[in-house]
Amino acid sequence: MSDKLDARQAAVNQIRHWVRLTRACNNRCAFCLDSASHDGQPIPVDIIKQKLIEGRDKGATRLILSGGEPTIHPQYIDFIRMGRELGYDWVQTISNGRMFSYEKFTVEAIEAGLREATLSMHAHTPELYAQLTGVKAFPQALKGLINLIRNKAVVSVDIVLTRLNLPVLKEILQFYMNLGVFEFDLLHLVPFGRAFDENRRHLYADDDTIRDGLHRALTLAGDPRLYLWTNRLQIQYLEGHEDLFQDPQKLYDEVLGERQIFKRLFSTGEMVDCLAEVEQSNPSNELSLGPRCPHCFIKPFCVAARRYAMGQETAPRPKDELELDFQTAKELLALGKPELEAKTKNGLRVATRVDFREAIAAAPDLEDLKKLGPKLQTPIKGLPPCLFGPTTPEMLPQLGEAQLVDGKIQLAPFVDFFIKELYLVKSLRCRKCAMNDTCAGLHVNLARHWGLKVLTPIRQAEGA
Repeated sequence: MSDKLDARQAAVNQIRHWVRLTRACNNRCAFCLDSASHDGQPIPVDIIKQKLIEGRDKGATRLILSGGEPTIHPQYIDFIRMGRELGYDWVQTISNGRMFSYEKFTVEAIEAGLREATLSMHAHTPELYAQLTGVKAFPQALKGLINLIRNKAVVSVDIVLTRLNLPVLKEILQFYMNLGVFEFDLLHLVPFGRAFDENRRHLYADDDTIRDGLHRALTLAGDPRLYLWTNRLQIQYLEGHEDLFQDPQKLYDEVLGERQIFKRLFSTGEMVDCLAEVEQSNPSNELSLGPRCPHCFIKPFCVAARRYAMGQETAPRPKDELELDFQTAKELLALGKPELEAKTKNGLRVATRVDFREAIAAAPDLEDLKKLGPKLQTPIKGLPPCLFGPTTPEMLPQLGEAQLVDGKIQLAPFVDFFIKELYLVKSLRCRKCAMNDTCAGLHVNLARHWGLKVLTPIRQAEGA
């Protein structure tokens, strides 16, 4: 496993604690996710102090101060200092960088214990910056970034990907690399807040534009100094760079957060907020999709969660089904036809795991799979048809005791269940496959391990 992959896995396992300091911001970003909740006020000091303490009580070692814009809270420096005094090893902030243009403020923040700043820049020219952030403050933000670097803070840059900056994403990365920034977080545009409600026609890009902009920019990924992270970005846009896909376990953060919409779905049957109106207009028991769904990173999880909450029919996994893992694949290859048929008569299912390291260790060797597949009389469940999987969809797997308490679905165990059993992905090339409508795809961790290149669209037979 590469050093960068080790670093990524270590980051996944680190306990982080986010504390919001304000519901105010001195920018007006066209894609702001929290615009509806901004009331222009700092969060009361006693609430922030309690949040800081709660994080340490939970074992968090990294404190992340966010907003709104956290640096405009009048006691911002005090909260950094308090975080260090409480025992956080690392204090980070998410900021637009403008307050750091004041040298005295930057020095005070670093002396108080600030170690890292993630700056939301999104652009490399004053004109594009103003289009995206709603303010003509690019020189000020840039000065803040330079001040932080000069004062030895770790600096990374956030870039929300839109139709406006994707065509020049490579130039944006190069611009900040020339200033000494080598860590970037590329964020998928979330279909909520100002982005969707006010600016969807200007900001949302189609699948091919996203893919092409990313692939052009990711020609820089070979630079050993460069660390790229993706946030909520679907793996289908990262073919050839699957190692950059956000770890599936980040779903825990997405669905166990403050809004608790899925917890309510499982406990009371209350519909997911963004689909409540759509569901009311659809009294049937069919699964509804709304206008936000095609752009939403958690759509696959949301669809699965609602299916289970609605009580759609499920089937138990056969207990005597053989798991096709690394060692089993080698053993099966060594068998003659009669022994192979006898060994696999109760079904064969590819090994999947939640943890990526465990997934790599368990996965059958791809070359072994290619040799074994044509010899089998039955398909390998859990794989797409182009990799010797079934040609018809499987029923949803039944939940087990771990996911249910008194008949109610428990959210955290369900996330684990979803990642292991249901988190399946495709290539954009699969759009041309004759089986696309019935194929569920490839398990996400197998796609990360083997690459989406293993998926080969099946052509429609002539006359079909």
